[in-house]
Amino acid sequence: MSKVVSQIRYDELSDRMVLDGRDLHCGDCFEVLVCNGLNGSRPEWIETRIEYGEDWFLVGLSGYQISGLFARW
Repeated sequence: MSKVVSQIRYDELSDRMVLDGRDLHCGDCFEVLVCNGLNGSRPEWIETRIEYGEDWFLVGLSGYQISGLFARW
């Protein structure tokens, strides 16, 4: 089964991150496409999960703006 790829966006009305029209909740797991320098300059899919503290963040991926990242699940 192929994975769905979509861009994460922030929905101000619900104060949630949204992926392919679906509200994301703490603990939701997926992969994001990032260029973290570990694979040269080529982007790669990294497994992560979304959490909320003072703001939304991706576990194991600090310094990334979540809104606008491509994700698949």
